[in-house]
Amino acid sequence: MTAEEAGRQYHISMEKIRYYEDNGLLEHSVLTDGTIEYTEAQIHCVGMIHSLLQTGMGMEDVKKYMKHFYENKSDKKEQIQILRKQRFQVLDEIHRKQQSLDELDYMIGELKKGAAG
Repeated sequence: MTAEEAGRQYHISMEKIRYYEDNGLLEHSVLTDGTIEYTEAQIHCVGMIHSLLQTGMGMEDVKKYMKHFYENKSDKKEQIQILRKQRFQVLDEIHRKQQSLDELDYMIGELKKGAAG
């Protein structure tokens, strides 16, 4: 599969796919004519990398995670640790956003009370 086909499958721009490659996140095969091609496993990685970055995971942690993924170690402890760390950070961010939302709702409520009176 080509980069263009991978992008269409995961709704990811070619720029992002090139970015993943340039940062050593995405592996590919080069055919004898110089064409870049991806295996199904590599295509799966496009979606995985995109998802990890969407969570706000830092580039170094994504690189570390993908390194373990590509090495296909039977011991997945390091990958689990990376994902749990990011999960905690996402939950913390959700909590902070919920607090901000609650504050906005309170301010809206106060303004409505003042407008009604």
